[in-house]
Amino acid sequence: MSKSTKDEYIQSVCRVVLYIEQNYNSDLSLDDLSKVASFSKYHFHRIFKSIVGESIGEYIRRVRLQSTTLQFKTNQKITQIAINSGYETNASFSKAFKKHFGITPKEFEKNAKLKRGNKMLEPKIVELEDMDILYLRKTGEYQKCSVEAWETLINFVGIKYFIKDEVMMFGIGHDNPRITQTDKLRYDACVSWVDKNIKPEGEILSKIIDGGKYAMFLHKGAYTELINTYDEVSDWIVESGVKLRDLPIVEKYLNKNPITCKPEDLRTEIYIPLV
Repeated sequence: MSKSTKDEYIQSVCRVVLYIEQNYNSDLSLDDLSKVASFSKYHFHRIFKSIVGESIGEYIRRVRLQSTTLQFKTNQKITQIAINSGYETNASFSKAFKKHFGITPKEFEKNAKLKRGNKMLEPKIVELEDMDILYLRKTGEYQKCSVEAWETLINFVGIKYFIKDEVMMFGIGHDNPRITQTDKLRYDACVSWVDKNIKPEGEILSKIIDGGKYAMFLHKGAYTELINTYDEVSDWIVESGVKLRDLPIVEKYLNKNPITCKPEDLRTEIYIPLV
């Protein structure tokens, strides 16, 4: 297979992955997804599994269930969470949830709302504009796959582009590492797309980080400690009773060259999408 053909396959599959993640609560048929990929449905499911490592059905099911985990920290009823994630009945949702996570939705909800005694963080409520980005998806243990993703993305856009003042760095971790298998963790390394002469190709794609209302928390310190701040953010969600938008959490990295920074000097803004 030539490099250009392989790049076309990767771009097609990545388009479908993005489409699934943005429309998982809709009826996703193989015919529709094949059209998004511009491939015959008779061949596309094989190409998808070869590149992603899961069948289309398995991937859709996992994305739908992973999307619910943060919603359990809000005041939504389990029935509404099931509907939000694309399940027609509470029973079908509960069955799929227990098979995936090993516990029932009610048990998960109880654990999600346990108070850990963390100090209560207070966010800054902000309004963001839509942001065009170039991004690269890697899967695996966050600390490892994020480094790989950033190295590849920086090599693609070039270091001169990367260090421009107007260029911003974002990260999107789609899964909770406390409950998701390590090899299934999805991470997007993202950079603002200020030069449209740079065209996505191969693993590099483009999308939009949606604007709107967000609660912004500032994490001070090493990236390895981010998970502890997320625990505190979770407590805030439970205590404040906010309603969340159906969008991923976004991290904005304020240090352009984290390698040269002391861990305690690193700064990361965490954006929680609010209704």
